[in-house]
Amino acid sequence: MEFSRLYRKVSGIVHRARKDYYIKLWEKDDWDQEGMLVLHQLLRQHPQLASDDSSLYRYYKVKFRNHIKDVIRKQESQKRRFDRMAHEDLDTLSHLVASPGLMNDDLVILRGMLRDYRHQLPASQQANYDQLISGGRFKGRRTMLSDLKSYLSDYKPN
Repeated sequence: MEFSRLYRKVSGIVHRARKDYYIKLWEKDDWDQEGMLVLHQLLRQHPQLASDDSSLYRYYKVKFRNHIKDVIRKQESQKRRFDRMAHEDLDTLSHLVASPGLMNDDLVILRGMLRDYRHQLPASQQANYDQLISGGRFKGRRTMLSDLKSYLSDYKPN
């Protein structure tokens, strides 16, 4: 029997598991890909399952859920705490890092410049600016960062 036809038979198990479990950064296509890999491994170990639907469902459900639980264990492992952290380039976050040497008058000037920058943005971009300041992600983030950097190029703290 054709592999894609067999996968369509068991894809409901994959999509049900996707609703039951959360794996960081996985989208629907990632779940399908893992489901196909597990099915391929299962059929290599037990080729007779291709012709026995009831056994295929049982074996596949157990094998796929165990595979997902292993992935979740790896994701939640204490040893892999750094894998779970979002990695950012320090240059892109420099506006969020508090500088211990920034004096009150420099801070007032910087905040004023940031406020002026926000007010000169169109209304559609102001929401993106708020997301930028709070550390969020959006389309056009890198462009806004470079615009903000050029806008603040005149700012020189004491």
